Amino acid sequence: MKCKNSFFNVTLAYLLSFFLWSVPVTADDGLPSVNELTPRQWLKKMQMAATEQDYKGTFVFMRGAMSSTMSVVHRFQNGIERELLKQLDGEMGEIIRNGAEVVCVFPDHRTVQLEQSKYSNSIVQTFASFMPDQSEYELSVMDDGRIVERPCVQIHVAAMDEDRYSYRLWLDKETGLLLKSSLMDQNGKVLERLHYTEVEFPDSISESELKGMNTGGVVTHEMISDLSNGVKLRSDLMWTTGWSPKGYKKVNSDGASVMVYSDGLATYSIFIEELKDDAMPEGAVQVGATIAYSYQRKVNSGQYNVTVMGEIPAMTAMKVAESVMVVPVPAH
Repeated sequence: MKCKNSFFNVTLAYLLSFFLWSVPVTADDGLPSVNELTPRQWLKKMQMAATEQDYKGTFVFMRGAMSSTMSVVHRFQNGIERELLKQLDGEMGEIIRNGAEVVCVFPDHRTVQLEQSKYSNSIVQTFASFMPDQSEYELSVMDDGRIVERPCVQIHVAAMDEDRYSYRLWLDKETGLLLKSSLMDQNGKVLERLHYTEVEFPDSISESELKGMNTGGVVTHEMISDLSNGVKLRSDLMWTTGWSPKGYKKVNSDGASVMVYSDGLATYSIFIEELKDDAMPEGAVQVGATIAYSYQRKVNSGQYNVTVMGEIPAMTAMKVAESVMVVPVPAH
């Protein structure tokens, strides 16, 4: 799928995974006052606010050397979420969400229908799956602060080793909405940041505020397919990893072309395909916190490309890729 503005597409693609906050969260009537909340209770409050709070505002998103300014309008009414995201710099583009339907309108007016289940791994829903017994991160409530003139509480999610990243979250003290986030490497360098520059919580949001402005002249509708579609491997080869970071568990695998691992917060995927002329060269490409490390290996008479992609440090991705091996296929 080719688009006229590559930066717009990279930005929107990542924001899709960052902002599609669709999984409903059950309210906990037993929550204590905000001054008594534990870090996990604050994360729960953040989830609820992302889904059920009406809000609108402007934020800046920085990913490595790239940055973009977006506006957002979010409404929760009769159990249905509606959301409109607009890019405010560069060419105009929009993401429109109505319940389970998600549409991305590109600058050339091409409309792409998205499979929401593939784009719902936002930071909020990432923390929704954060395991209670998770020992690879340490949670703490830091000093209070202010973001866009609103009192905030700061939550620090510190990685306990060098195989994962740390997070710092600034939550609106009244609503719990995430107003700023930083994803940091082992040395404290910020790789990705989201920061609201203005936000408001209106009593009501009208239909007109949720209507896209860039939907005229639609050329086509497309469905973005799974990354593993089209990957064909020899059926007599099965793959596994000889090493994975502590705390990561395999959450999805077809045993042949794709393996997905998660520690309950971060996720990385392993893609394996027979070497082609247009294959990614060996080495690493990093944008913000997302790494793509490619490693080539020979198995029998075939040459294969192993690519590890996810929000993990480069050295971790390299060790994972270079540990991938073939295992015998059980006899039938």
